[in-house]
Amino acid sequence: MRDFSTQSARPDVAREELDFDVLFVGAGPSNLAGLWRLLDLIEAHNQQPGAKKLEGLTIGLIEKGAEIGDHAFSGAVLDPSALNELVPDFMAKGFPSEGEVTSEEVWMFTERSGFQFPVPPPFLQNHGNHVVSLSKMVRWMAAQIEAREVPGVDVMLLPGFAGMKVLWEAGKVVGVQTADKGVNADGTKKSNFEPGNNLKAKVTIFGEGPRGHLSRELDEVLNLQASSKNPQVYEMGVKEVWEVPEGNIEPGFVLHSTGWPLSDGESGGSWVYAMGANRISIGYVVSLDTKDPFVDAHLILQKFKAHPRIAPMLAGGKMVQYGGKALAIGGWYSMPRLAFAGGMLVGDAAQMVNAARLKGIHLGMKGGMCAADTILSALKENDFSDKSLMRYSKSFMNSWAGNELYKARNFHASIEHGLTPGAALNIGFALATSGWVPGDPMKSHKDASTTQTTEAYYNKKGLKRDDLDWGVKFDGQKTFTKLDDVYLSGVMHDEHQPGHLKITKGDHVCVTCWDEKGAPCTIFCPAQVYEMHPDLNGLVKKVDIAFSNCVHCKTCDIKCPEENVIWTPPEGGGGPKYTLC
Repeated sequence: MRDFSTQSARPDVAREELDFDVLFVGAGPSNLAGLWRLLDLIEAHNQQPGAKKLEGLTIGLIEKGAEIGDHAFSGAVLDPSALNELVPDFMAKGFPSEGEVTSEEVWMFTERSGFQFPVPPPFLQNHGNHVVSLSKMVRWMAAQIEAREVPGVDVMLLPGFAGMKVLWEAGKVVGVQTADKGVNADGTKKSNFEPGNNLKAKVTIFGEGPRGHLSRELDEVLNLQASSKNPQVYEMGVKEVWEVPEGNIEPGFVLHSTGWPLSDGESGGSWVYAMGANRISIGYVVSLDTKDPFVDAHLILQKFKAHPRIAPMLAGGKMVQYGGKALAIGGWYSMPRLAFAGGMLVGDAAQMVNAARLKGIHLGMKGGMCAADTILSALKENDFSDKSLMRYSKSFMNSWAGNELYKARNFHASIEHGLTPGAALNIGFALATSGWVPGDPMKSHKDASTTQTTEAYYNKKGLKRDDLDWGVKFDGQKTFTKLDDVYLSGVMHDEHQPGHLKITKGDHVCVTCWDEKGAPCTIFCPAQVYEMHPDLNGLVKKVDIAFSNCVHCKTCDIKCPEENVIWTPPEGGGGPKYTLC
């Protein structure tokens, strides 16, 4: 197993060991729903007459963000199915809805106009769903959990702690080691050095989002994708939140589109959601199985804002927050093994996203709830073996969430080259047959493998991005450079720590990629982390990495065509600080 951390093997460091019965890694909606549900189940079990009570339990949750919610990012229109099941009176408890959807539009855009669907396709109908800020939503969930007192259970929510490596005993997961703090760039200890802890648990639930560092280790050791039909695949999403004048957008309005400004043969799409307090969530996602070495979701979003249907909504407004994130999009056929001795995967880490609906929050929450059901049984039986925990996988697959994912199982592969006539035909087949299309299961391709050279895609060898006119001038008012946008993500890292983005095969590989493909990492990164600087002779010798800009989207880890970048956790607390995203 590869070890890319700078701190996991310190023989001179004594690490405190903390024991938990259950440990959740990541404070996203999946794990918070799982923890909430587990507390409900334990409380109900202990109130049953004659039941052997579960007492003296310790449940922990760690989160790499400085505060829960800092790293939570999504569109998002929430299907409340799982939330209704978990807490039916969620609105009475102060759930931070930005408003229910009351009107919606779906478009196929051209540069100056487009075609509006007379009726939104069934999978994009959102009436009654809630527009949400995911960062607000998970803060609310965490606050609700912290306010609870369940007799016999001690709950510890620990933000600012990043999981650095999985702890193993005899091939079984027994917890995680958290990241050291106070480490110099060269890996030596600072005067304020704090060693990471070994957090031991009977069962560890990994909900660290797409392309998680620990999830990668789990797959390398346990080969969790062995029985999957497709590799895990992703989209890249960027988003701005705007404050706009009264009347620019109607409350409850949502818009989705595809087409312009995407290139022909590429898949992706937009969203525009009315938020409360005269705010707008506007974003764009592009599929990372693109062939284009110069694909750039941030640039596409800047162009998209100029469309005649979109620009009036933003007129007179001010952009107040920005963020970016990779999104798991493979769904059913890309799902890894969900459980193994001592551990489980939930949410984006398990590809629990419906690509057709552009939704995964409710599915991940249901995954967390199914995991909690199995954990309760494991606690009662004191059995955390592979066989015991795999009941979670069966429970999820047989649930309404599993059924929803199964019906969308071929959607992403169908639109791999955009909304072509063939893709539209497959979508029609799927709607009529609960997801079956000719060629089922359709194949997806590993995102890192699809990028073409500039010669193959643009018919020009050695082409660089600056050689082309992209049709956008950044004015700092309506259109923004990446660095302007990143400033409004609130991103902060200690620049004197070891870089958390690792070049694994050497800078010479990056130089070859620059020569042949124009260094796609310098383009697709939404935070301008990667730069190539030619010398006076026009030669590039290495890639410069401004890791302090990183918004933790992990696109580089996914899409680098040479698979030469590995994202690892920085010190706990570093990264963006989302409050509206």
